[in-house]
Amino acid sequence: MKLSFLSIQRGTLLVALSFLLVCAATVRSLASPQATDAQAAFNQALGLLQAGKTADALTSIDNAIAAGARDPSLYNLKGLAAGELGHAQEAEESFRTVIRLQPNAAMGYNNLGVLLAKLGRNREAATAFHEAHTREPQNFNALLGLGTSLAALQKYDEAAGYLQKAWNLHPGDFQCGYEWAHTLLEAKQLSAAKKVLDQLGAPQEPDSAVKYYSLSGVVAERMNEFASAAKSYGQAYALNPSSYDIYLALVRATLSMDPEPGKTTLPAPPEGLSPSQNLALGLLFASRDIFDQAIPRLQAVLQTDPSNEVAILNLALAEKSTGKSSDAIDRLHRALASHPSAVLYNTLGGMEEGSGHYVEAVQSYQRAVELDPTNEQYYFDLGLEYLIHFTFGPAAEVYRVGIQKFPTSSRQYLGLGFSHYAVREYRQAADAFTTALELDPDSPAVFRAWDSVLDSLSPNDWQEFLPRLDRLAAAHPQSAELTFCLGAALFRSEFAKGQKAALDRSQTLLEKSVRLRPDFPAAHLELGALYAARR
Repeated sequence: MKLSFLSIQRGTLLVALSFLLVCAATVRSLASPQATDAQAAFNQALGLLQAGKTADALTSIDNAIAAGARDPSLYNLKGLAAGELGHAQEAEESFRTVIRLQPNAAMGYNNLGVLLAKLGRNREAATAFHEAHTREPQNFNALLGLGTSLAALQKYDEAAGYLQKAWNLHPGDFQCGYEWAHTLLEAKQLSAAKKVLDQLGAPQEPDSAVKYYSLSGVVAERMNEFASAAKSYGQAYALNPSSYDIYLALVRATLSMDPEPGKTTLPAPPEGLSPSQNLALGLLFASRDIFDQAIPRLQAVLQTDPSNEVAILNLALAEKSTGKSSDAIDRLHRALASHPSAVLYNTLGGMEEGSGHYVEAVQSYQRAVELDPTNEQYYFDLGLEYLIHFTFGPAAEVYRVGIQKFPTSSRQYLGLGFSHYAVREYRQAADAFTTALELDPDSPAVFRAWDSVLDSLSPNDWQEFLPRLDRLAAAHPQSAELTFCLGAALFRSEFAKGQKAALDRSQTLLEKSVRLRPDFPAAHLELGALYAARR
């Protein structure tokens, strides 16, 4: 089962408050009336902003600027207020004005970087944070912003370097440690990410703790430390029991660690799951044969989405696996009565075959083929149903049609070959098996099928196959099986000539086959027969 890791969202840079404090510190307390007015306007707007009256704060700032105030702190505060109101263009213009008025300070660049990052303009954000870092190399927010922006651009190794520098300035800062660990995770430096998380520790604030435990779970899961991952996900879910993503990760990690997952106790899932969420959980439980938990999830899907084909199919399979084959068959019949479906008919055919309803099984397989004649699996299953019950003529006909529709399918040729073999049409069987070998020369099943007809052909029959086998062996010189096929066929063909038999090449081929694969009983046996024939 492929893992689908819990999505961990990068946190928005929580630096606005620190920038506000920087603003306050940078207002110049000069004696001039203009500076006094700017100071008063700043204090008034800051108070309004801190009181949640953002629109009033922005109006106050605009009035001060219109009256002639040109202090960078006011423009910076305007950018923060405009950004909070969603006026992105106005906020950007304000921060760029801060930069023009105070080009050697990091403040304007940092705030511009935060805004651009929120807008998804990560490349421009990284440039802004880089400018801030150039002017103030030890500025924590510039380093944090630059590292986070580079990580968003998937430049993980470079990002990790800046985040480490930020961490060294403020060891223990949660946002910095979290971003650094996340970046190391994306850079596939799992041990380093785990080390950072161990240094960071879980914070007391619940939302941050959920982020910490979730990220710890992802790191542990990718390191295949499933018990640790399950513990971390469990801690995250205990803090946020409404999160479906965390619960899904908890289930996945728990099932991966437990050798007896059916005995595992899991907390209840979040309430109000959507059909797609219930379906994902149901499929996850079913994939580990935990049908007692899969069935309720799949039933919940059908309560809100009765025609969901995936849920119907998997619920029927789960019921069959718990010994309720008749219930599963009835479910499929009910579904097919209103929504004919090739995949459901094909599944129904398999269940009817398993329940001894052979005629019904053939009819269901036929309906699957009729509804979806482009699906190779359905032709194969229908032909196999005929083969199993010794109706070799219909089986051969199905596989002939299958070969026309799917000329590159080796198993259609296998089915046709076995249909011929069953009625002792050995040359036709050998022809089909050899074609299957040409299509899939590395398949053990195809080789075994070809080998089964080896003793059934007359020496003269092998003549038409030798050129084809010769080309196969030449195209795959390191294949013990294909070398054996040519050597054995050549030996059978030549041996019938008596004293005129030329056995040197077949001996060379069979000896090569044994060298390529010493544990090859058929090759040893054939080579022994050749040695005996040559006395």
